[in-house]
Amino acid sequence: MTENELRQSVVTIINAWIGGTKGSDKHLDILDTYNTYKPLARGYRVQVRDAYCATTVSAAWIRAGIAEYTGTECSCNNLINLAKSKGIWVEDDSHVPQIGDACVYDWDDDGKGDDVGKAEHIGIVSAVSGGKFTVTEGNMSGGKVGQRSMTVNGRYIRGFICPDYAAIAKILSLKEGEEMTGEEIYKRLMEYLREKEPPQWVEDQGEYKKAVELGITDGSDPARFTTRYETAIMVKRAVDMALGADERA
Repeated sequence: MTENELRQSVVTIINAWIGGTKGSDKHLDILDTYNTYKPLARGYRVQVRDAYCATTVSAAWIRAGIAEYTGTECSCNNLINLAKSKGIWVEDDSHVPQIGDACVYDWDDDGKGDDVGKAEHIGIVSAVSGGKFTVTEGNMSGGKVGQRSMTVNGRYIRGFICPDYAAIAKILSLKEGEEMTGEEIYKRLMEYLREKEPPQWVEDQGEYKKAVELGITDGSDPARFTTRYETAIMVKRAVDMALGADERA
């Protein structure tokens, strides 16, 4: 999975809850996703009556399989503290987010300078275009899941939680590799080795180049592993050439 694919998966997950209201199936799905994740933040199970914006963000990250790297919380301010501890909090109103990041709001922001007030709401950035971005949020007015259009460096922005999606994607890809079949592992390994060049000492020594000239190997994929039968064939070619040279002598 690539970074962009992982970001998009988070957006797809949270957007699927759009239209949900308190007590609806979508709302209950959010709560169930959050409440069944272990460890449960502060041991508190979110109730149907509770505000659930941070819960929605956490649930999206849980379902995307990245909660251990983002942390989970049902409190906006506690989620900020978690993000700070993980080094993924961006204290900058003018930051241009990417999809999958979380936008945190302070409704008491006066619009002057960098807001450092108390956080009161949060959602996931689901689209970015020019100087504007869209945020998908739980617990909007009326207790629904919906979307809000924001301007970069606009009023009410408290900051952003920006998970390291590139690093997380690499980790998840390695975990996926643990479940690959032998054939898939071999294929991936061969693809990797085809892109590698031999070390400089091989070029300096000149023997590999001479082996190609003699026809012992065709020179393709120089860093690729050889099978036992390929090695045997190359050795036979070298022996045949040596014997032919002796006969000519």
